[in-house]
Amino acid sequence: MTFADAVFALCAAVCTVSAVAAVSRRNPVYSVVYMLPFFVGMTMLFVLLQAPFVAAVQMIIYGGAILVLFLFVLMLINLKPEELRDVFEGLPWALAAFAAAALAGVLAVFSRAGVSEEQRTAFKSATAAVTSAAGAEFGSVASLGGPLFKQFLVPFELVSVLIVVAILGAVLLSKKRV
Repeated sequence: MTFADAVFALCAAVCTVSAVAAVSRRNPVYSVVYMLPFFVGMTMLFVLLQAPFVAAVQMIIYGGAILVLFLFVLMLINLKPEELRDVFEGLPWALAAFAAAALAGVLAVFSRAGVSEEQRTAFKSATAAVTSAAGAEFGSVASLGGPLFKQFLVPFELVSVLIVVAILGAVLLSKKRV
């Protein structure tokens, strides 16, 4: 096992545990706090994939802005302890356990089988074809930012307005019961 494999396994474990903790918490503030290790693990996976720009964007946007935005909205909603759900139904937990067991079984089968030499050769040739077709600028800041601020500027701004309206709606709905 190489160092990259060990780091990948550690990041995958952190992402899995923090994702399960985020969806299983009763208090939504704790759920949001458990999202931070998930974002850090995903950032490390992007670093392992040699995508430093995407890793930086992941940490700055999701680990910083989105996480703070979620906490801000949850604090504005001001949920009381009696409003939080106490009892979970048995069927969703059973289905989730079955799905997790099925996923673990599929992963065990694939990890035992390994990667054949034909698959490795096909992946290398496909990667070389995509890299040569994309050019040296593929993945650079200029190639990502150019279309965003030229041809996709209006949809980008409309999404930001939609997010603000959704936050205002959530705050107004939560304050309606006061």
